[in-house]
Amino acid sequence: MSEALSKKGEKFHHPKGLWLSCIGMGASSYLKYAVSGIAIFYYTYSVAQGGLGLSDQDAGLIISIAGALGSLLPVLGSIITDRFLGLQKALIWALFFQGIAYLFFFLFTPNVPLVLVGVAINICSAAFMNNNLSAIVGLLYTKQDHSLKDAAYGIFYMAVNIGSFLGPIFGGMLTDHWMAVRDEAGNIVTYGYKYAYLMVSIGMFITFLIYLVLTPKWLGEVGKYPAAKAPEKSDGSPAKKEKLTDTDKKRILAMAIIFVFVTIYWTSYFQTSYTVNTMANEYVNLKIGSFDMPVVWLISFNGILCIILAPLFGNLWVKLSHMKKDPPVTMKMAVGMIITGLAFFIILAGYLSRGGGAVDSSVKMALWYMLVAYTILTIGELLVSPVGMALFSKLTPERFSSLAMSGWYLCYFFSGIASGALVAVTKVWGYEKILSVLGGALIVCGILMFLVKPFLEKLIAMDKLGHEEEEIAASEA
Repeated sequence: MSEALSKKGEKFHHPKGLWLSCIGMGASSYLKYAVSGIAIFYYTYSVAQGGLGLSDQDAGLIISIAGALGSLLPVLGSIITDRFLGLQKALIWALFFQGIAYLFFFLFTPNVPLVLVGVAINICSAAFMNNNLSAIVGLLYTKQDHSLKDAAYGIFYMAVNIGSFLGPIFGGMLTDHWMAVRDEAGNIVTYGYKYAYLMVSIGMFITFLIYLVLTPKWLGEVGKYPAAKAPEKSDGSPAKKEKLTDTDKKRILAMAIIFVFVTIYWTSYFQTSYTVNTMANEYVNLKIGSFDMPVVWLISFNGILCIILAPLFGNLWVKLSHMKKDPPVTMKMAVGMIITGLAFFIILAGYLSRGGGAVDSSVKMALWYMLVAYTILTIGELLVSPVGMALFSKLTPERFSSLAMSGWYLCYFFSGIASGALVAVTKVWGYEKILSVLGGALIVCGILMFLVKPFLEKLIAMDKLGHEEEEIAASEA
């Protein structure tokens, strides 16, 4: 990638390609979350109700297999991208086939076999989406743009949360209101599930057309060619393929260690959608005046906070960098884990304020405990996720950029399995124990990461970023 591209067409100090990546990620996130929340109902509700009429067991099997493959296949997708397609072509084709996949849901409901064909197309095309969108962001910046890249991934993360916030709102309105069929009493007879999938399909095709038109203009040469087949230089001589240096190998070890920490982090964090959500629904006073707040709004509150805080954190890293005071990424991540752990203990304090599990569920804990906890949790998340994603991009040789992002997302696979195991033992352990374990594990991980920070920083060798060619030349001499 040429440095000129990272400066050409800048807006707010960022290249246009960042905004194209944000459009793709925001749209993908919006469309995914518009239907992910209704999936279990779509699969299990009767045909008369607008569903497929599957059993809970069959529906659960489809969702679990799709989730597992959705975390594993991007590794294969990245290998194909880096060797044969290139990031630009992979993304454009992925968006097109995502549109085809969701069109199957609309056209063929309630034909289960054909809907499963749509599921299969969706899983395969998704293997080229988030990993490549994330990789594009990293390639837009030079190796020396450390803090600017942190800020860029913060903005990118904001786009994810804009989509995840708006998707359920409009998806829910479409299925339960705008396209639902009601009886004379106003009760829903048939849900508009297939129309939600039609909206997603149309959205994917629109995003595909946007990328088809804007990619050549806004990305230029970035991600145009397969990394394993570098184009010729301007003088006609073949470009040299990057070799893994000793520094690269040490960085891969550092990323492997960080991967373990991040997997533990997400294992705990995912409990906000399961254990914490269940506890809040039963024990938190969700009344605001005469309005009963839906418990899922707590997750939306997290999304709103990410939208507000992500660009602020990004600007902070840039300003600290100009002052030569930007802390190491490992320090940010260690602090983020500790802060997130504290959020779980604030939730525990609220749970204990009502007398714990021995008290009748009619006794509620105050809502402010949850709002404070989610605010702190969001701050911790922004210190771990976007900066960690940026770190993986910084440390990886350019020809492995897509694969590195797949490696980052692969932690969701392992943390999802571990998180599911925790859900299974929650009723046995009780909320007090599970919240203590979650918060304690994160704080211990944060402390451990702080203790190994000098070792990790030595492996990362941030001061050598951008000087890899000199190291290769010295090794060949």
